[in-house]
Amino acid sequence: MDRPVRVLLDVNIFVGNIIAYDRGHRGTATQTLLSMVSSQKWGLADKAQLVISFEMIETLEAVLRRRQFAENRIKAYTGSIIDMMKYGPEALDPYLILGGEERLATSDAEDAGVLATAIGAGADILVTDNLKDFATKDASILDTQVVTSAFSGQRTLQALRYEIGRTDLIFAHPFDVKLWMRLGHDFMPANLWNAIQRSGNQLRR
Repeated sequence: MDRPVRVLLDVNIFVGNIIAYDRGHRGTATQTLLSMVSSQKWGLADKAQLVISFEMIETLEAVLRRRQFAENRIKAYTGSIIDMMKYGPEALDPYLILGGEERLATSDAEDAGVLATAIGAGADILVTDNLKDFATKDASILDTQVVTSAFSGQRTLQALRYEIGRTDLIFAHPFDVKLWMRLGHDFMPANLWNAIQRSGNQLRR
């Protein structure tokens, strides 16, 4: 890819990252992805440009307050996220979403705002562990891999693709994105979707 991969990390990824840090974890999927965008790298070869909206920053701050994080830590954390975007390879500012979420077929207004941010920012990939709320009639869906965890047992992960007008956007679970990085996949949406389809065919055999 000639330009940086535009990456939108959902609010739950930022929350998972700070919780993992406080629990003494290292190398989790959320930590790896945040480390990648912080270092402006994405996988083996590509550069990363973080995209986020002011609306998402406000949501993150509200979630952290509910979890009783100290106010000075919340501001330091969200400030560092804004800096990741502003000092990324494309030097972007957080997006101000002025409307349009009501036209998006998600069941939750907050998710519609995240999708509006991704579309407005021209994101290539949106990483979230809340894929089910984005699986609308506008999305193509593929099974990716079977994972087992102590919390949710065995489950099959999925990836989504939105092709709306000029938008071509992949939604994926952090476990999948970390795997695709390790495999050296091209994160241009069309190429990545083809690779996911090939992997999905192998999964069904």
